[in-house]
Amino acid sequence: MSTTLSSRWTPFYKFVTPAFVIVGVSAGAYAAWLHPERQHSNSGIPPEQHWLIFLAIGLVALLAMWQLLANLKHVELDGDDLIISNYREEIRVPLANVEKISGRSLSNPPRYRVTFTEPTEFGRSVVFIAPQRFSFTARFTEPDEIVELRSAWDTARGAAVRH
Repeated sequence: MSTTLSSRWTPFYKFVTPAFVIVGVSAGAYAAWLHPERQHSNSGIPPEQHWLIFLAIGLVALLAMWQLLANLKHVELDGDDLIISNYREEIRVPLANVEKISGRSLSNPPRYRVTFTEPTEFGRSVVFIAPQRFSFTARFTEPDEIVELRSAWDTARGAAVRH
């Protein structure tokens, strides 16, 4: 039986959030372009050019999201293997090939990184969002799934050393 290590919200973060931003920024830029007379600000920028501000902010937001969300993977623990998917392709990587499991990032939701000893089809490391718990202590403790991953990794490393 496998344990899902990724949040069920991963597809939403990876695919839906960027679509909302693109639609929102496009609608704002279009409205500013179509009706410059409705644009009011004290910035000194002519209202006819406010649509450019929308596009610039949108571009920055999309670049930030690309950096944080585009490389997210779906990860499962299946015995001594990790099953990793980018939602088009799925690979299996033995836990013995894991070099490091990096803890939470400062992003919200926190992301985890698994680094491999050898590059895989998805590169030398994969990033995923673990399932989230909503409680006061959740921000200070690792999810149960990550604790299970670390335990299975320790076991796999110990078995690899004995052989």
